Amino acid sequence: MAGVGFELKKMFKRKGGFFSVLKGYAVSAMVTEGPMLLCIVMLFGIRLLLKQFGASYAEQEDYLITTTYIMTFSLIFSNTVLMFVSRFVSNCIYENKLKDIMPSFYAIVFWILLISGILSGIYMIFMEKTFFHKLFNWLQFMIMLIVWIQMAYLSAIKKYMRVLLGFIVAAIVAIGTAAVFMILGVDPLSTAFLSSVLGYSVMAIMYMQEMIQYFPEGKVNLFIFFPALDKYKDLLLTGWLTSLGLFGHTMVFWFSQYGVTVRRGMVYCMKYDIAGYYASLTIIPFLVTFVVSLEVNFYQNYKQYFDTIMCDGTYDDIMFENYNLKKTLFREIAHVFEIQFFLELICVIFGGNYLATIGFDREMVLIFRYLCLGYMFYALAKSTMILLMYFDARIEALKISAVFAGLGILFSVVTLYLGPDTFGLGFALAAVISSVYGLCLLNRYVKRLEFHVFCSQPLFANVTEGTFETLGGKLNEKLSKKRKKKK
Repeated sequence: MAGVGFELKKMFKRKGGFFSVLKGYAVSAMVTEGPMLLCIVMLFGIRLLLKQFGASYAEQEDYLITTTYIMTFSLIFSNTVLMFVSRFVSNCIYENKLKDIMPSFYAIVFWILLISGILSGIYMIFMEKTFFHKLFNWLQFMIMLIVWIQMAYLSAIKKYMRVLLGFIVAAIVAIGTAAVFMILGVDPLSTAFLSSVLGYSVMAIMYMQEMIQYFPEGKVNLFIFFPALDKYKDLLLTGWLTSLGLFGHTMVFWFSQYGVTVRRGMVYCMKYDIAGYYASLTIIPFLVTFVVSLEVNFYQNYKQYFDTIMCDGTYDDIMFENYNLKKTLFREIAHVFEIQFFLELICVIFGGNYLATIGFDREMVLIFRYLCLGYMFYALAKSTMILLMYFDARIEALKISAVFAGLGILFSVVTLYLGPDTFGLGFALAAVISSVYGLCLLNRYVKRLEFHVFCSQPLFANVTEGTFETLGGKLNEKLSKKRKKKK
């Protein structure tokens, strides 16, 4: 949720001392991690209802694994375009082309639903489920894709609390609808799938209302973002590789000999997945402190540096602001990482021991501890990518995501042959290497910041028509001719 730090800095400037700081951290936690926690509440709330109303263990597992698949693949598909969406919307706001924003939303939703809808539809055909279960699952997948894209647009206009409110209402609607239908005697599993669809539908409608109220209406154009693709297509690859690295190591174990088949086309690895779920929750403090400590403080120096350049600052002034920028940047990275390292140490030692008392065996505890370290360094690697994006260093961010995805899958495959005692270590090593590599790239880029600002820019704008722009123009021309013929 890029940009939330800019809003938070207003809170920290207000008088109130400790309470202002506490409020800032609380708001940061709510708007950045609230949606994820509410998804978990909704998921387990409905599963509890399934158990309460007599659904079999197999049906409970069916709902849990199906929802996990829907969320995982909707995030992979949507994350592929979210970095590009954020950049496109930011450019539209900066260039005062607000009438291009809503058409771009319709266009991006159209293309992502077309591509992912066809692929998921083919997948659903081969699933061993009833027609209505397939339909509900497919609809939830489509709606969740829309929701993730809407969140990117809403975060651009700083509607963070509206995003959180949407998740709260969706959770209430989903759990409430499931309870009512189950009391009325409707099939529990069908009710669970239907209530999830209704919950996310309400969320999508609420978000759509906010967007329509804020952004002006523009002329619908399904190819409006094609010219921007020529310049920012590397953001699509960065987003996809990051998602692949985050979920790829899990999929390696799904399709190994340790995977369990729920039904045809759906597998999971219980030991790895459950340990990974608990380990992923341990990086919530990192994500919150990154937004508060790093973005709030770093952005002030970042803005001051470029304001000095734009406002005819002298060479000495620019170099002074450059020094402050570097000092703040790496000081805040170290501060955030120190806090998380201390918390991860507690989770690894005491959290692992606690999980052993609630049913984790030795191998699961070991996986949990490895993955705790892995997610901590993944968060550090992702932070370096975000910071590089501040300087428009897209190629460097792409390199980090490629290293993370490639090594994560490769090392996880290697651990399959080394045995259960090494499970999770592959992801941890990949995250460590990626974070170190990311810090090196960030350090090298910042050291040569004046070169990138003053010397790497083109002297004259070289406007050429790219592949996507040409393709979009031709397709748009054909559609216009067809419309004229119909008229």
